Amino acid sequence: MTRRALVLGAGGFIGSHLSRRLLRRGWRVTGVVRDASDPVVARRLGDLAADLELVEGDAADPDLLDRLVAGRDAVFPFAGRSGAAASMQAPVADLDANGRGQLAVLEALRRRNPEARAVFPGSRLQYGRCERLPVPETHPQRPVSVYGVHKVLGEQYHRLYWSTHGIPTTVLRISNPYGPMQDRPDGSFGVVGNFLARASRGAEIRLYGGGTQVRDYLYIDDLTSLCELAVTHPAAPGEVFNASGPEPVTLRRMAEAVVETVGAGTIVCADWPAEAASVETGDYFGETRRASSVLGWKPRVGLREGLAATWAARTPSLAAAG
Repeated sequence: MTRRALVLGAGGFIGSHLSRRLLRRGWRVTGVVRDASDPVVARRLGDLAADLELVEGDAADPDLLDRLVAGRDAVFPFAGRSGAAASMQAPVADLDANGRGQLAVLEALRRRNPEARAVFPGSRLQYGRCERLPVPETHPQRPVSVYGVHKVLGEQYHRLYWSTHGIPTTVLRISNPYGPMQDRPDGSFGVVGNFLARASRGAEIRLYGGGTQVRDYLYIDDLTSLCELAVTHPAAPGEVFNASGPEPVTLRRMAEAVVETVGAGTIVCADWPAEAASVETGDYFGETRRASSVLGWKPRVGLREGLAATWAARTPSLAAAG
C-alpha cells in the first residue's frame, strides 16, 4: 500500500529535500507552500512538478489543515521561521510562525487523524549555552533567543498531544543542516551556504571570535533519512532525538574547507556584532547515540564530502555570485 505524507513548508530548504526523498522512496506526497510563484520555491520544487501534489495556502489555516491531514500516514509541520537574531527583532511574528503553526497542526490531527505520525523540527538552540559536550537529549534547555524559546514551546505542544491525545509524534532537535538550495527568498543562507556564497565571489569570510567555536554540520540527506525513520520506525513515537552531524568542527576549520572546495575566498577575523553576540551559544556538538540505538540511524556524510556535493549542485544564485 502506498503511504501518504503531508509536508507543510514544502518550499523550504528541509521541506523540499524531504519531499524529494519521500517521492523517490514511493510515498505519495502533498506539499503546502504559501506562494507557489516565489522563484526560490519554484526552483526548489521544479523537478518534482509531475509527482508532487502542490497546495498553495497558509500552513496554519484550520480549515485547510482539517482537509489535508485526513487520510495521511505522516505529517511534517516544517513551515515556520528560522534565525535566532531575527527572532529577537520580531518576537511576535516568530511566535505566530513557530508556536501557533504547530498547535494548529496538532489540533487538526486531534480532530481528523489522531493516528497519523508527525515530526516536530526542533533545534539545537533549545539547549542554549551547553554545560558539557557532546550534548545529550537530557541536557537542560535554557535557550538564549526567542527562536529557541518558541522551539521549546513547539516541542512541548507535541509531547503533550502524544501523552494526552495519543498522537504519535517524534521530536528531532536539529543541529546545523546544510546542502544544495539552502538560500532563502531574502538572499540569505545558513552559515555553510553563506560561506560558500562569499567564497564564490572571492570575498572575505568573517569569523567572529576567531572562529574557535565548535559546531556539528548535518548534511541534508542524512537529516531527511532521519525524518523518514521518525514516521516509520515503531519505536519513534513519543521520543526525542538529536539530529546532529558526524563530527565536531571549529568554525575556522569549516571555513577553510569551504575555501578549499571553492578554490577562492579569504578568511578574516572580526569582532562580534552586538545582535549576534547576544544569541551566541558557544560550543555545540550533539550526541547521537540515542538515535543510533533506537532507530539505527547515524549521520553518514562528512563535512568535506557534503561541501563538495553542495558546491557541485550549487544554485543559480551561487553560480551567478561566482
